[in-house]
Amino acid sequence: MKMVSWGTAFKKGFVVWLWSIVWLIVSGIVAIIISGGSLYVLLTAPTEAQFWAGFAGIALGIFIGMLLYTVLLFATVVKIAIEGAIEEAKKP
Repeated sequence: MKMVSWGTAFKKGFVVWLWSIVWLIVSGIVAIIISGGSLYVLLTAPTEAQFWAGFAGIALGIFIGMLLYTVLLFATVVKIAIEGAIEEAKKP
């Protein structure tokens, strides 16, 4: 069995790295949208209950953004790895 060349491995790694930047931007935007509304509630909260609801919304926005990034990054790694394996299997 032949091993994958270093050049191929680095090309696939570079593609994963570029996609990770895209997913970081997308998940950051989602986190900001969710947390932004909650931040407004937090800053204008006249009651303590609204203050804690705003705080929980910010935490939830950050958590959802991180979860989204993790899932998208793992999906990208699996996709690139499987595509690379299929390409190598097709070689004579």
